[in-house]
Amino acid sequence: MTIKKKLEAVSGVKSVSPPEISSKDKTYSKYSIILDQNPYSNQAMDLIPKIEKSVANPDNKVYLAGQTAEQYDSRAVSQVDEKTVIPLVIGLISILLFVYLRSIVATVYLVLSVLLSYAASLGLGWLILHHFFGVEAISGLIPLYAFVFIVALGEDYNIFMISSIWKNARKNSVRAAVQEGVHQTGGVITSAGVILAATFLVLTTLPIELLVQFGLITALGILIDTFFIRPLLVPAVTVLFGKWSFWPGMKKRRDLF
Repeated sequence: MTIKKKLEAVSGVKSVSPPEISSKDKTYSKYSIILDQNPYSNQAMDLIPKIEKSVANPDNKVYLAGQTAEQYDSRAVSQVDEKTVIPLVIGLISILLFVYLRSIVATVYLVLSVLLSYAASLGLGWLILHHFFGVEAISGLIPLYAFVFIVALGEDYNIFMISSIWKNARKNSVRAAVQEGVHQTGGVITSAGVILAATFLVLTTLPIELLVQFGLITALGILIDTFFIRPLLVPAVTVLFGKWSFWPGMKKRRDLF
């Protein structure tokens, strides 16, 4: 079976052009492939290894080019980066939180809170981009970029607030410490969050789709953290756990009530 026939036999390939022999090296030939689907879709990128496998053998060197092949390589690199960077960031932030707070319980729920903020912003951002901006798919780079910014900024706000709670808990009950801590830091964090979110939203006015996606999703993450995670979820969980929120670090503490 000829190379052209092998390529045409791959499910998802609509047509294959006759071979174009290289003018510099007669041993090389180029085939132009047209797919029966959107060449920018994930389904099209999934065809790349199948196309390569269909004609690869020890006697042939196969090189795939074009936008779909480039996107396939970019997606593969992004997936490797996500598997490396995301656990590394979570691990480093967890270590820093534990060293600062000396509490395993607080470290766990503070990290989980920003992960929840990230997941919510990614989902909500996709809904807005898809239904209001007409975007068919977000860039593979966006989840990683947004993760770094949202998690870092979210933990920054959490540390600022939880530090005040920890300080007040040394002389008050947990409930009173949470109320005082949120009151003392609420105005500063809310103002900073609104200003920062507005800064990222400016990116949505640019004619570059990658920046529009990144700006919107990151701004949503900051707003979710500013108005839901930091003032509501984290204080509520801290009160729920009561004195165990400080375990095993703070020894001198009063009961929840």
